[in-house]
Amino acid sequence: MEIAANGHVVMPAFVDAHLDLNVHDPAEAPEGLPKRRVLTKFYEESLALTRACLQHGTLTAEVKASAGSGNIQADAAVIKQLLKIGNNPIGLVRTWRIADMVADRADALEEFQRMLASLIKKKLIVNTEIDSHLAESSALGALLPSMQAAGIGMKLLWRGGSPERLSDLLTRLYPRTVCSSSQLSPAERLVLAAAPGIPVFSPCKEVSEGATAGNAPYELATAGAPIALSTGFHFRRSPSCSMQMALSFAVLHLRLTIEQAITAATINAAHAVGVGHLTGSIEVGKRADLLILTLADYREIPRQYGINHVGMAIRDGNVVFNRTRWKVGA
Repeated sequence: MEIAANGHVVMPAFVDAHLDLNVHDPAEAPEGLPKRRVLTKFYEESLALTRACLQHGTLTAEVKASAGSGNIQADAAVIKQLLKIGNNPIGLVRTWRIADMVADRADALEEFQRMLASLIKKKLIVNTEIDSHLAESSALGALLPSMQAAGIGMKLLWRGGSPERLSDLLTRLYPRTVCSSSQLSPAERLVLAAAPGIPVFSPCKEVSEGATAGNAPYELATAGAPIALSTGFHFRRSPSCSMQMALSFAVLHLRLTIEQAITAATINAAHAVGVGHLTGSIEVGKRADLLILTLADYREIPRQYGINHVGMAIRDGNVVFNRTRWKVGA
């Protein structure tokens, strides 16, 4: 296959390290399982979202899902809808976002353990994400051995706090990634820089929420620590799924260099999601997940923000999106 790409940017496809998916309106099913129409709506919205991701150059994404109601059976029903989507149109890595931890009652803990075992057996999840405010629960401590034995990755959502507590959580949980705001103290940055987990930042989410930009991403990247970018997409709070916009805001809002931002949005994000051995860079032995941008210089991406520059997306060597008039030659 031959594609004429003279005068255009050819780069690895984007990897989104954090899409936050839950039932659009959890108030519709505050108790028990979501109604069928709620799940159908969630499925349709999630499928439309993955198609939009593809059109904007994201070919792999980690989806962190929950029902948003604290009901673990409802969480399982939501995750099953993502399984129906599978890996088409983009590759999805499913993570169970544990929004609330069970009460420290034997019967509740047993129910939680059964649900976790079911999710693992049916291969519904690859990771779990724990909010830092839940990390002290004794129930979590009881569940960790099951997760570790099954090879389920742990992700940490860090909401800020003392560097000593962060260090303790990293030691106990050994998370693959740590999602946080860009506003980290110098001491927190030092802890993250020395940890094996990859810090993940969501500049689109911060801009949507009107947050003041912090310098943690720049300081970590400049010190040589691998950081990853994500859109931080949420149906209501941060409805942008464009990694091009995330890259632009990483430069304009977080002050990363364009090279740091591209690295964080491709190979680093791929490792954060757990697929760095498959995608995220252009090299022999990896999938041909590529983008052709309608730009002559990659440094124009943040300058021309708000524009979809993806002319063609190639997934595993196959053209999956083409909004140009280019013809692929044999």
